Amino acid sequence: MTKYMMTLAGALAIAAAPFATMAIAQTAKPASALQFVTEQPATEWLAHVFFGAKVHNAAGEVIGDINDLVFNRSGQINIVVLGVGGILGVGEKDVALPYSELSFKAGPDGARIIVVALTKEELALAPAFKATEKTSYEAMKDKAVQMGKQASQKAVELKDQAVKKVEGMTTEVPKKP
Repeated sequence: MTKYMMTLAGALAIAAAPFATMAIAQTAKPASALQFVTEQPATEWLAHVFFGAKVHNAAGEVIGDINDLVFNRSGQINIVVLGVGGILGVGEKDVALPYSELSFKAGPDGARIIVVALTKEELALAPAFKATEKTSYEAMKDKAVQMGKQASQKAVELKDQAVKKVEGMTTEVPKKP
């Protein structure tokens, strides 16, 4: 009888799951109850302003630039990805470090200066960062490269077939009438 009761309890729990989800969905606020933000608060920064921003070391040298920000599931920035080394982006390497390692100060003109307590040499020796998530653009670019390779391979196959066909036509002795 106990086995039957456990099976029944499990089945009821599974059957009730959709109703629990529906109850949660029904308690969500309607759009009219939300408070929309109409202006950026003076104490907060926009993420896109960081992309490409120069990063300095304690000596004031530019040691890289911000290539990306990594958010956790709660929406907090945990990691900053710096592009280091190279010239004009060629030969650049992505290096990631905790966002908490950044410090911010105001320059003489009031502009925001981003500082990391690392040298160019330390960043050059740092391991490269590998992102596992792709943007739609990156995924489409990868697909286009793949399709280009396939088209190139097919063109080589067709060229080889055409060469064989032409060789076959020129090696045959024409019949006299």
